[in-house]
Amino acid sequence: MPPVDTESVTGLDDAVFDFVVVGGGTSGLVVANRLTELPGVRVLVLEAGANRLGDPRIVVPGLAPATFEDPDFDWDFRSIPQGQLNDRQLVGSKGRTLGGSSAINLGMVIYPSEAGMNAWEQLGNPGWGWSEFAPYTFFEGMHYEQEDQGSDGPVQVSFGDQYMPYHAAWMDAFRALGYPPSADPIKGKGTGPFVTPGAVDSATLTRSHAGAAYFSETVQQRQHLRVVTGALVDKLILETRNGSAVATALQFSKGGKNYTISVNKEVVLAAGATQTPQILELSGIGDANLLRSHGIDPVIDNPSVGENLQDHGIVSFSYEVADGIPSGDMARDPAVAAAAMAAYQKDGSGPLGMVSMVSAFMPCLEFPDEERAKLLQQVDEKQSQVLHQLLKDPNEPTVQYVLAPFQLRPRAGPDPKAIFGLGHPGFFISIFTLLSYPLSRGSVHIQSKDPTDKPSLNHGILNHPADLELHARHCMWTEKMVETEPMAALLKKNGERLHTPERLTDLDKAKELCKELVLSMYHSSGTCAMMPQEDGGVVDARLRVYGTSNIRVVDASLFPLVPRGNIQATVYAVAEKAADIIKEDLWILLYKIQKV
Repeated sequence: MPPVDTESVTGLDDAVFDFVVVGGGTSGLVVANRLTELPGVRVLVLEAGANRLGDPRIVVPGLAPATFEDPDFDWDFRSIPQGQLNDRQLVGSKGRTLGGSSAINLGMVIYPSEAGMNAWEQLGNPGWGWSEFAPYTFFEGMHYEQEDQGSDGPVQVSFGDQYMPYHAAWMDAFRALGYPPSADPIKGKGTGPFVTPGAVDSATLTRSHAGAAYFSETVQQRQHLRVVTGALVDKLILETRNGSAVATALQFSKGGKNYTISVNKEVVLAAGATQTPQILELSGIGDANLLRSHGIDPVIDNPSVGENLQDHGIVSFSYEVADGIPSGDMARDPAVAAAAMAAYQKDGSGPLGMVSMVSAFMPCLEFPDEERAKLLQQVDEKQSQVLHQLLKDPNEPTVQYVLAPFQLRPRAGPDPKAIFGLGHPGFFISIFTLLSYPLSRGSVHIQSKDPTDKPSLNHGILNHPADLELHARHCMWTEKMVETEPMAALLKKNGERLHTPERLTDLDKAKELCKELVLSMYHSSGTCAMMPQEDGGVVDARLRVYGTSNIRVVDASLFPLVPRGNIQATVYAVAEKAADIIKEDLWILLYKIQKV
């Protein structure tokens, strides 16, 4: 059967759905898929972006950067000027297409840590600790240890077979420095290097994203599932009943026409850390003073909506490689790029069919105890107390190092095509660092009552002094790692360095360099945090928005603390657990109705 037409709005004028899922991305399609496993449960998914499931820029893993800044794929946000970063603006690329950010990201699959997930539970979220959460991180196709990885998840995860010399040198250099691989990262513990899994189907060498994994042609034929793309949600329509706000309907626009959809059971917000708080504020849920300033009548006064924004900032160091050593920068040559595409189209071989990064989780080394203690004195916020032990332990990983076999150009400005565009002459590799547990916080809030206006995005990266120092120290250690054999032999002696001409040894200079080079890793989260309301929470442990009876959040905005590394795997796992929670509550409701 042919794929369904997600552009059609036929029959929506008078339709009623049990659940309306706002956002057809990484989390929204998971929940919609799982809910429509139940017979007779009618689900509508509204996605603001287009359906580009067959587009090669999504299908081919190595073409991800080609989607950036394209409105068919990317919201292409820009932050407000960041004072702590010398007033630089940061790029905020985010998926605006069916499949969401999982359809356009670089494909890295990184698992949260045991300590980090236990911190979620310690913040007042029963049932969200490691032991309850870990089963939801299983994916299909992994080859570390089968009993750990699982083999029954829809998302296909695999390793490539076209690695460059740096990848083996990476593993051996860490061994030489006393940090061999110590554990499968999915176990939530361990230090040292590892090959980064990729969201790639090993059979077809195509990207495995939420659209492909949870909205397959079989799923598309479910009669009680409806997906509409190009649908921008304006707001939820709320009524107050028995002291609680109830979403009875929502409004969206498509093709210049407005639609109102009635909701029988729940609205599920899966619009991501930027748009989920925007939709809540447009609907009257947020800081009452802010809402009134934009002409919106407050329904629920909760100043925490849109606050607590967290992101992994990355600082990239790029080193020129030795003569004759390959680099992804060779793709600048049209003939090389054409050969790579021809190889992929022939049999999936070559660099385009894999995720080419390798990683390492590491503690902060060469960090004297007295200086560590001084840094910890700066960690005093209530929310951050659960992270105090993570930072205090000299053996706990506080950073992820990533090797990318191509150049990154942070100084190119707030333009992802320039940053990833391989525009500097010569051939390079990049090593970038991202803090596992940043303390910095930002925010995202509406700028008007017009839903087409992008919200004000304040990443807040490195605005906490402890983050700045810790990141600077980790960057300095990067220089030591690249001087260690066998990695050193692959880099050109006295070769060009895109980050700084000379070896970085001074902490103050390292701090200034971090301010100059740091970028968003596009891991925005936390803006509708799952915590007690008195501690800054927006949703409870059952994912319901405080003050409402039928609005839930299931995306990265509910993260109370950003997990270590790339957040894609955690978003999938949260959505799977969220679907189980919704199903449980639905069965409880049906049982009560039957008893009556």
